[in-house]
Amino acid sequence: MPTTGAEVPTTRQVGNSSLVLRLEVNTDQDDPENVLIRRYFPESGHNRSPTREQLAAFGWRYLPATRGSHASQLDGPSSALQVLLQALDLGPEKAELTGFLDSFNNKLDVSERISKMRTDVAAHLSKAMPKVVKEKDLSIRTATDPAESVLGNVSMFFERSGEHIPITEQSDGLRQLMSMTLFDLAQGTANVIAIDEPELHLHPSSQRTVAELFTGQQNQKILATHSPYITQRFEPSQVIAISPNGKCTQISSRKLTAVEKLQAHWWSPRLLEALTARFVIIVEGVADRIIVDAVARAMGIGLDRLGAVVFELDGANKFPHVYKMLGPDGFDVSTFSLVDENEQGVFVGAVGGRPKDVLNKRVWVSKKDLEDEYCRALTGPVAAKALVHHGVCREDALTSSCGVKSISDISAENLASFCRKNKVPAATAIAATLNSSSAATITSVAALLGHLQILGEA
Repeated sequence: MPTTGAEVPTTRQVGNSSLVLRLEVNTDQDDPENVLIRRYFPESGHNRSPTREQLAAFGWRYLPATRGSHASQLDGPSSALQVLLQALDLGPEKAELTGFLDSFNNKLDVSERISKMRTDVAAHLSKAMPKVVKEKDLSIRTATDPAESVLGNVSMFFERSGEHIPITEQSDGLRQLMSMTLFDLAQGTANVIAIDEPELHLHPSSQRTVAELFTGQQNQKILATHSPYITQRFEPSQVIAISPNGKCTQISSRKLTAVEKLQAHWWSPRLLEALTARFVIIVEGVADRIIVDAVARAMGIGLDRLGAVVFELDGANKFPHVYKMLGPDGFDVSTFSLVDENEQGVFVGAVGGRPKDVLNKRVWVSKKDLEDEYCRALTGPVAAKALVHHGVCREDALTSSCGVKSISDISAENLASFCRKNKVPAATAIAATLNSSSAATITSVAALLGHLQILGEA
């Protein structure tokens, strides 16, 4: 939820007439932990809040993240299941079911064994009460009164291998799924349904399933979610990204066509994780991500603490596409990029502006590439020993590839050439070798992370 000056206009249309309701949410100046909510009709000429009847006409329902999945909420008298059951029109079947219940209660009433139990209970009660309790004062019958509701005490079960297992005894994930399913179906008259964190306790595959559930109904859904698997099921035009500082961003309608063209390839859980990040570091590939993460750890810079996500592209040529999605024309996330020297034109061109305004501010360049930088930082022999130690290659194979007799003769340039042919294994070995001193000399990465740390702690 936005915390300052947030406004959400909502229009209710009846025939050819419409009514705009504006909702404003602001931080309470006296108590930053609370918010002030104001509702009014901006086109009505007055600032009066809507009446209870007017709010009811919008049909708003809310399922909070603090919802439980225990028995009373799934199966209790006020549960969504009971709302669904009570709304059923049984027609002629109601009389038949009522007859079954009456017959069952009558059978309980004349059962000899049950009568004996009632007699024993009455006798024990009489010893502790001033008034004698007789067997006829007690009855055993269904909790449901057939005259009022034949479905008042029924429940729902899963049939498995001939056994009926109550919904209240299912796994946490299934109970959450049942809770949302029943809640959604029970809100037949609701026009707007809001659900906070629908992904609670759900496996990623179930998160995708529940998203499909919400897209298939006629009423409007508002979902507050951290799940990229749920977000993926919706169109970019339906997504509002809320940054950690409360800034809300939705793709402009004039920019939407360009973003939608990229949706099929880039609308993935990995990219969607970046939508709510405070910062995104975009790198060319997996090996670059490994080195960036390792340098951050060695320098004591907590990327998670700063709210930063490292996203790999699988090729510098992909950057313009991702930048359209995440940059100012998309969801406007603060992005910073790391690129090899030969590819810097692709990144600078996509960001736009003069190179001096982009380089070392939005884009950092590894010279001539990241392999070259980390080999120079560690020196050729030290980096070579790291590759051998971590099983990337044998020493004799490495010296032969570099054209030298001894590992101590391997230059940073020759080793970088070898690492480019074994990017991910080499990066993994180097990452395990870095310490604070050597990490700080991988200049492009250290400079980017230092800049990010200053911004994050400002």
